Amino acid sequence: MNCLSAMFKYLLYLLNLVFVAGGILLIVVGSIMLSTMGNFTAFDGGVNTQTIPICIIVIGSVTFVVAFFGCCGTIRENACCTTIYAICMLILFGLQLALSIWIFAANDKFLSSMGKAVDKAWDENNAAQGYPMDALQLAFSCCGNTGYQQYETVPSSCCGYKDRTKVCEAEIYSQRPGCRQEFVDFWASNTDLIRWSSLIIALFELGIFIMSCCLASAMRKR
Repeated sequence: MNCLSAMFKYLLYLLNLVFVAGGILLIVVGSIMLSTMGNFTAFDGGVNTQTIPICIIVIGSVTFVVAFFGCCGTIRENACCTTIYAICMLILFGLQLALSIWIFAANDKFLSSMGKAVDKAWDENNAAQGYPMDALQLAFSCCGNTGYQQYETVPSSCCGYKDRTKVCEAEIYSQRPGCRQEFVDFWASNTDLIRWSSLIIALFELGIFIMSCCLASAMRKR
């Protein structure tokens, strides 16, 4: 193996270590988003608000596994493993790029659908539907659709209480914003992070794919 191939080998190994850490980070970020949103399936109104966090966790898990085996294949100088790894990186590149493009193209429509999900939760906020606004008000420390003024009797969830029999104090709920804007802002900040990080990661994956192909070719020629 010549000097350039040796350089590719160790550079690829280091990049794989970065991607192992990146995969773990994506899993953590997706898990935090799911935890923050709480149980929102009760008022999704046909919009699955958990789709993106779950996709992030899946992509993070796949990235971790592929990068881990990439480290093993690279350090052992196995041409077959390195070729399979390159193909996996190409597939990941395509998926990451598709996710990034979709978020860039459909971001406004997606944020609008998140706002409509809260509107539907407000319209169906009754005992028969299980008070879907409670989950949102507890998770985001907000009150009402656009503000606490919409309530005749402010529920305990506007003060962070899970027990609906508790009385919510005015000094607490009067400081809390409307849930619609809070929920849309939450998704706006997270989709910005996801689309730019996905694009950057996709470019790194393309570079790794090219280096892996070069390295596999050099291994076969030995």
